[in-house]
Amino acid sequence: MPSIVLACSVCFGQSDSPLAQGTNMAIFFMLGVTAVMLAAFASFFVYLIRRKRRFADDILDGVDSVPAHERTV
Repeated sequence: MPSIVLACSVCFGQSDSPLAQGTNMAIFFMLGVTAVMLAAFASFFVYLIRRKRRFADDILDGVDSVPAHERTV
């Protein structure tokens, strides 16, 4: 049987081979990239929520400090 049809060292069970270690590192890298992207996505929404609250507080503070005849809205 030609060696091409045999399973690679990862599938065959030789976990100490360089190919198996490289595959494991690739899996960890892809998991890391996914985690970083999810954290960036979540932090963007946290940023938007904080910005919205800050803007709403500024609007409320500004309405109380401006006399009625100077309000444009």
